[in-house]
Amino acid sequence: MEECIYFGEVTYSRLDQKTEHAVLPSFLVVCFLFLGRTPGGGVMRRLLCLAIVCSMAAPVSAVTLDGSTAGDGYTLAATQTLQTQFGDANPNGGSELDAAWAQVSGGTLYLTLTGNLENNFNKLNIFIDSIAGGENVITNNTGNGGNNPSNDGWAASYAGFTFDPGFAADFLMINRNGNFNGDRFDFDFNSVGNTSVVESSLDIFAGSQQGSNASVGASGIGVAFNNTNTAGVTGGSAALDAAGIAAAQAVQTGLELAIPLSAIGNPGLGDCIKISAMINNGDQNYLSNQFLGGLIGPPPSGDQGNLGGDGAGTFTGTVGQINLTSTYADGLQHFEVCIVPEPASIALVGLAMFGLVLGRGRKS
Repeated sequence: MEECIYFGEVTYSRLDQKTEHAVLPSFLVVCFLFLGRTPGGGVMRRLLCLAIVCSMAAPVSAVTLDGSTAGDGYTLAATQTLQTQFGDANPNGGSELDAAWAQVSGGTLYLTLTGNLENNFNKLNIFIDSIAGGENVITNNTGNGGNNPSNDGWAASYAGFTFDPGFAADFLMINRNGNFNGDRFDFDFNSVGNTSVVESSLDIFAGSQQGSNASVGASGIGVAFNNTNTAGVTGGSAALDAAGIAAAQAVQTGLELAIPLSAIGNPGLGDCIKISAMINNGDQNYLSNQFLGGLIGPPPSGDQGNLGGDGAGTFTGTVGQINLTSTYADGLQHFEVCIVPEPASIALVGLAMFGLVLGRGRKS
């Protein structure tokens, strides 16, 4: 533990990741040295102080914000169930959602949706249910009798849209890329059910359709996009077989987000964040068949094409008729990411308990 002497920095090993560093407040380092080195400090005091100090230090995340899951220690959260009817990225441009990968670390929700987003300003909409309240049935914007902001025109198109039972959207992230007065990637973040948060950020990669930006908007959300995937799901409307599922899970690139928990209402230990992701067209009025959690069409095949505006692929001018409890959307069209103690914290609690037991044993 000699590292505590130098600049208040302690090195420790996480159970599931490589060795990391945590910077400690100097008074805690002094506390550790005092308890650990004064006469009578003993093993118990050293262990207890180490547990207290390290548990209060925030580990540096191992995630690299680059639009890829490679080497980041993600956990699979959801897998696509269908081929894409919004164009296969191989050989031509298209939009697909292959899988969702997630982890919560250091007060941040890291979320990667692998796949592609066609550079024609198709929208990748990510609805988040993270706090009490929200909307299970989307209302219009406030200018048209509803509760929602009017950014990107999404609320007017979604008014009437119904999520799974138990899912009430609190926040929405809208992602799109293309070329309008130059290449760009735009990102919106707003509250749902009220207008307390409205952040519209244009050209976040400074003249590129792909890239990385560690802090977008007032909420400081990290966004990275890598659109190079040519594998994953193929074009069509068929339910994926085992090989298709494996191909979807093998894709490593796509949209990667680093979302401060403070931006989504500060969900805490033991809470589960629900996420529903879907690809819509550029005008937000024609839904694809690419959802996470994935759509499951009517039996026996489970096949399902684009939902359009009515679930049958018809253009109606809005998506307000879509109801995710209908036969074209069997199963759950959302997935959960639950906040659990990080492995290092669990280890330190165990270390502290060991110290207490050891100390009591010595007194007896």
